[in-house]
Amino acid sequence: MRDATRQPETLPYLPLFMDLRKGRPCLVIGSGDMAANKTALLRRAGADVRNLAAADFTPAALDDVALVVDAADDARLTAALAGLARARGVPLNVVDKPEFCDFIFPAILDRSPVVVAVSTGGLAPALARLIRQRLELAVPSAFGRLARLAGEFRRKVQDALPTARQRLRYWDEVLDGRAGDLAMHGREDEARAEMERLLGRTAADGTDSGPGRVHLVGAGPGDPDLLTLAAIRAIKRADVILYDHLVGEGVLEFARRDAERISVGKRAGRHSVKQADINALLLEHACRGRRVVRLKGGDPLMFGRAGEEAEYLRRHGIEVSIVPGVTAALGCAAAAQIPLTLRGVSRSVQFVTAHCLDDDATRALDWSRLANPDGTLAIYMGRSQLAHFSARLIEAGLSPDTPAAAIENGTRPDERRCFATLDTLPARAAAELGDGPTLVMVGAAIGHRPQEAAAPLDEPEPARYAMERAAAG
Repeated sequence: MRDATRQPETLPYLPLFMDLRKGRPCLVIGSGDMAANKTALLRRAGADVRNLAAADFTPAALDDVALVVDAADDARLTAALAGLARARGVPLNVVDKPEFCDFIFPAILDRSPVVVAVSTGGLAPALARLIRQRLELAVPSAFGRLARLAGEFRRKVQDALPTARQRLRYWDEVLDGRAGDLAMHGREDEARAEMERLLGRTAADGTDSGPGRVHLVGAGPGDPDLLTLAAIRAIKRADVILYDHLVGEGVLEFARRDAERISVGKRAGRHSVKQADINALLLEHACRGRRVVRLKGGDPLMFGRAGEEAEYLRRHGIEVSIVPGVTAALGCAAAAQIPLTLRGVSRSVQFVTAHCLDDDATRALDWSRLANPDGTLAIYMGRSQLAHFSARLIEAGLSPDTPAAAIENGTRPDERRCFATLDTLPARAAAELGDGPTLVMVGAAIGHRPQEAAAPLDEPEPARYAMERAAAG
């Protein structure tokens, strides 16, 4: 899994918002549609735009301008202009020629005073426009109303709440709570009253009055697109996140930049932190008044030990909430289009874990019940115990020819699938799969999957996630 704390790749451009109000002079060279479009945009931003035809340009035209746009489509002028602008420290944009640009114009979503800018670094402007169009659905015009209302309270909040943590919690509750909903629906007077009430309560509570709260959050099987909205909200608000190795790449990027992130291992055969130590860490941070997220792969209540953690925390007076997640069996089955139940074929699903399987646990399992020919069996963390499970299920009466599958890194871009029969799957999986987390499924319904079910694609992250993480930061 990628180290969530590593530095990201170099940005092609640094995103900035330039204040051109009060008539700051800007130069646009050219006379076509592109020049007219850039002129209109700059004027809308409050700039004093000076327009020149290419033939009328002289170096003196660069005097005192904040920026220059070359929309003349004249190669000789562009070459000369690039040198002159750089020598004078004037930022230059050359339309459709990113190699000459000091800055570029992004695709803009205008919800003034909220403005969202989308850029592909000048490589694919059409893609930037497509992303902006998708964002238009996620950012309704009412966000501008909410932003103006927040602006009214900004100074008041700074004066009433002395610490950054108090202010952060206040704004989280306002913007993602009832006050925000009221403002978005145009009920601004009611929203103001609710914001005043929350401000008074937050100021009275103090900085760290009482324990924090722990959220046990399911991170799904790996693909961040399968996170629930409740999970995303909890991750974004967390002061500290304790996460497993099974948490998919990209999930932690929803966290605030200042959130503390603690890896607690929790992968079969590779435990780095004991459960008792995890419990102690959760309690320690909660007692310090922090908002704590315990982030678990899949669903926290499905072989995730959430019940133990919740019971431990409640015994110590800590409030706990549980956010469900898509468990591995459901995610893997959906990605591979495997019907877990199917009329006339499979009437039930059983979930069992092979984790920490020892002699006592082996004897405790009801193999005759697991070897149900009319159901589907999902075996979590079953890679290392696959041969043992196969032998015992066959011994209990399940046909060796029963369809079976082993899916490694389910729902992720590096997912690998192995389909075989119950007796041949152990050897096939050993030859075809690696050592990643693997889910095993056994049952007649597996034989009814489409023979060419599409594998996951290594696609760009959904556009809405960029907005979510920008807001989280």
